[in-house]
Amino acid sequence: MNEKDIIRKYFTKNLDDQAVINGIGDDAAIVSPKRGNQLVVTTDTMVEGKHFSNTAPAYGVGYTLMASNLSDIAAMGATPRWATLNLTLNIVDESWLEGFSNGLLECAQAHNVALIGGDTTCGQCLNVSVQLIAEVLINKAMLRSNAQASDNIFVTGVIGNAASALHYLQQNNFNHEKLSTAQNTALYKPPSRIDYAIELAEIANAAIDISDGLLNELELICKASNVGATLQLDNLPYNHDIDIQHAITGGEDYELLFTIPNEFIKQAHVLADKHQCLITNIGKITNTKTVELYHANKLMPYPKSSGYDHFQNNQ
Repeated sequence: MNEKDIIRKYFTKNLDDQAVINGIGDDAAIVSPKRGNQLVVTTDTMVEGKHFSNTAPAYGVGYTLMASNLSDIAAMGATPRWATLNLTLNIVDESWLEGFSNGLLECAQAHNVALIGGDTTCGQCLNVSVQLIAEVLINKAMLRSNAQASDNIFVTGVIGNAASALHYLQQNNFNHEKLSTAQNTALYKPPSRIDYAIELAEIANAAIDISDGLLNELELICKASNVGATLQLDNLPYNHDIDIQHAITGGEDYELLFTIPNEFIKQAHVLADKHQCLITNIGKITNTKTVELYHANKLMPYPKSSGYDHFQNNQ
């Protein structure tokens, strides 16, 4: 099977998107964004042996690859539109390609994302990468740099299930058979917060995806906004099978952390109910420029590492 056959068989199940002027099959795609919108662009890469094991389900790898990009777009309050895929294969395994493409395209089509191009090549290591292009009204995107002192800090969903799953797999030779449903879902079919985030953008000041660890991402908001924060660990919605510090630093949670003024808390909950999205108030933005952790009203020691770093964690 050659490159053209792979693309035709597995990656041309495209949506009927009138904004795609020219999609797969030419040297480059042509799209037509809506008038009055800005383009929002993100990309994410997953490498076998680094981000997923060779025992990981191909469907789950494809689904999570698209979901990870959607989570970044959700953090901006944008609407996802088009994706490109870069695929480096070490072997042509048609069973793997079938599962991977099914997961990738199911996640994409659930959010009306059209796959419009990319590149397929051969290499020593299985490497998959998606670029996702979204639209947002001019100057309406949520940014990390807009958090304000006295904002409330919220997180969507439940954190820690993915970190718990990864810890179990590392301790059990990456045997997936005994992962719980919650662990499997967190790793290989995480929920999207796109619909909630699009409406949330009207009332939130700042937002960020927490895939590299909640504490690490909170630090990034504080640094970008020149503020500090207090985090109430008692309020944290997390998987109690793991240590709470691991829950806030383990990462792989495709959830959102956002900050919001007091006057919009009720509206944030109304929107959350509308979109069946759990949200939890876990702290406050301060003007101290430091991040402090509290448990039972006591100041807690700060972890040596606040989250995942692709280079430090590779050493």
